[in-house]
Amino acid sequence: MNPMLLLVKKLSYDVEEQIFSEVSLAIEKPESYFEKFKERLDERGIDSPIDQLAWISLVDALLDHDLAFELDWKESGLYICDVVDELLDRKKMACMSWEDFEDGEFDELPTSQYLNEVSKKLKEKAISLACLDIESDCYVLITVPSSDIDEIKKLAQEAGCRIQDSF
Repeated sequence: MNPMLLLVKKLSYDVEEQIFSEVSLAIEKPESYFEKFKERLDERGIDSPIDQLAWISLVDALLDHDLAFELDWKESGLYICDVVDELLDRKKMACMSWEDFEDGEFDELPTSQYLNEVSKKLKEKAISLACLDIESDCYVLITVPSSDIDEIKKLAQEAGCRIQDSF
């Protein structure tokens, strides 16, 4: 099976059928996908089908179903913890205590370092925080079981994309 479609299976939680349909359309009929999602693609500055259309279709579908969150590169602080809580809650994963982050010790960290600290905390519960690389100035964050992260990163690489779990 196409590695991109295998990624769909790994990342789409309870909406696999819908996301599989969108990504399949982007792979098999990029022009049709482009026409159907023209407005969404226009927001990304995409004005014609591109080589990475299937990848963007997966990212956008995950965002639409609250299975990913697009975070500005300069966000930090407890807002990031709130975003991660939403991602965890959506997939019914472990609840986290962000007490260590409330005293302000990490507030001055750049976003990438703050995300690494959050990631360390999640690993205590066997959860990986990862980023879907869309070659933009943002972080498209997902949460996955730590036991799946290596396979997910490998599938992304085979599909010509990148998922990273360090920031």
